[in-house]
Amino acid sequence: MLYKLENLLYVYRELVKRGVKAVIIGDTVVQIALGYKKLEGDLDLFVLEPSPIMERDFYENIAHELEWETSLTEIGTPALIIPLVEGHLVVELYENYMDIEIPSEILESADEMRINSEKIVLIKPEHYLVLKARQGVDISKLKKYISELKSRGILNKKLVENTLSLYPEEEQELIVERLGEAGLKL
Repeated sequence: MLYKLENLLYVYRELVKRGVKAVIIGDTVVQIALGYKKLEGDLDLFVLEPSPIMERDFYENIAHELEWETSLTEIGTPALIIPLVEGHLVVELYENYMDIEIPSEILESADEMRINSEKIVLIKPEHYLVLKARQGVDISKLKKYISELKSRGILNKKLVENTLSLYPEEEQELIVERLGEAGLKL
C-alpha cells in the first residue's frame, strides 16, 4: 500500500496530541532519508508510552474517536488502520516484546525531524538496516535500500558497526552475514 508523507504526519500528529510518545522504526525511515514522495508498506512505531500491550483500550479509544479501525500485528500488539482516499494505512505499534528488541541506545539517539512544520521522531537508516538484518526477513528489500543509500553517499558504515555492538556477540555474526548478503560488507 502506498501512502503520502502527509498521511504519516496526520497519524503521528493525532497520536502525539493524545499523549502517545513514539519513534518511527520501520522502512519508512529509509524511504524518508532517500526522499521518497510516496511511501510504501505500513508505518511501524515503537511506542515509548503508553504501552500498546498494557493499554490496548487506550489505542482502541483513539481509533474509535478518529473513526479508524484496529487490528493486531503478527506478534499480537495493536495495529491501527487509517482509511485513506485510496486504500488504507496500517500503523503497527510495537514495544520490546517477544522477538522485537530495540536497544535503548537506538531509541535515545533517534532523530527529530521537522516536515511541513510538524515534528516526527525516527531512528537512523543505519539502525533500521541492523534491525532488519537481525530480523532476517525481506533481505531483497534490505539489498535495495543498501544499494540506494550507498549510491547517494548517505550510508554511515561506522554507525552500522556501532549499532551491531549493541547486540550480543552470538547475534552479531548472523547480522553481519545477512548485511553482507544484502550488499553491505563489514
